[in-house]
Amino acid sequence: MNYTPMTSTTSNFHTHSKEVFCLIGMLVLCLSSWSQFTVERSPWLDGPEITDEPINQRWAVSNDETNEALHVELIVEGINPRKIVRLDVDRALEVSLQPFRRYTRICVEPDYMLHTDRIWADPATTIDTLRLRPLRMGLEVDLEPIEFTPGASQIYHTSIPTLEALYAFLVVNPTVDIAVVGHEHPSPTTSETAFESRERARAVWEYLVTKGVSPNRLAVEGEGSSRMRFPEPKSIEEAEANRRVTVRVTHY
Repeated sequence: MNYTPMTSTTSNFHTHSKEVFCLIGMLVLCLSSWSQFTVERSPWLDGPEITDEPINQRWAVSNDETNEALHVELIVEGINPRKIVRLDVDRALEVSLQPFRRYTRICVEPDYMLHTDRIWADPATTIDTLRLRPLRMGLEVDLEPIEFTPGASQIYHTSIPTLEALYAFLVVNPTVDIAVVGHEHPSPTTSETAFESRERARAVWEYLVTKGVSPNRLAVEGEGSSRMRFPEPKSIEEAEANRRVTVRVTHY
């Protein structure tokens, strides 16, 4: 019987082994880079007034320029852990919040800038007023939260509510054009960081175009790590916050 060397199989084995080793190496590097950070948690869980009891607050929404109270719909993630909750806010609304849970709040109104924020329930806050900014050229907002696969431009499904809110903002404000701006945590090279930030902005652009928004209303920019929220991040969440997407009004 003639013996035929299995060169193809051996070659594939070595190729796959190299890929596995590369992945392991990348994982080790990621873990070592994150090891300096702590996991973010509510700052009030470690304070003197620590409690497991619900925190009662009153939420209101007002015009940032006139202080006029506004009647709006507020989209909230975190009140019900299984689904998004829509709240009708007229002057003030009583809410009961958990001290260990983080909340995302989104508001879309005609003639106002999109509002998104993420909060912990502060026991010292009894009234929390969200201030909506009347639309004008140059206004900018951080999209909270737009999350990506580490080192990639693939958007996590948890970002869909914010993406849908951005789409709704463009629908109810049809004369608005925007620039979608990507930001990154520092990479080994400046060019790599700039490319990654632009690719993440591009992913948001693609989502909006797929929904039917005209590309003529959208611009894509990447600012790399030139405008980090946290130049020296102390938690994983702060480092991830540097990898964000902002929206700027370019025409109104």
